[in-house]
Amino acid sequence: MTGADVGLALGEKTAWNKGYGTETAKLLLDEVFRQLNLHRAEWWTYDENSVSVQLAKKLGFKEEARLRDAVFFDNRYHDLVVLGLLKQEFESIRAAAGTSSSETTVSYLQSP
Repeated sequence: MTGADVGLALGEKTAWNKGYGTETAKLLLDEVFRQLNLHRAEWWTYDENSVSVQLAKKLGFKEEARLRDAVFFDNRYHDLVVLGLLKQEFESIRAAAGTSSSETTVSYLQSP
């Protein structure tokens, strides 16, 4: 296995906009790249989910594809956006932030 699909959902609206999604995604990426030693991660989301797209980009993901009218629900078609992050990009971002693997994991666990 060389890659992983990354995803998360915060169903409880009272948990939205508190940084939990960001912290959870950082922990997942640390697991994907540092523990599992995978080469890439993918993030799939609906194009109208701008919060998810912006979070992925904030974490370093780059938009790689748009699947037009890929899914049908709520009586209409929706596009899917596929974003990707490579291990070397992840490591560069962490190095620029000046954190080691253990420091990164600890900082992720400290809630905002």
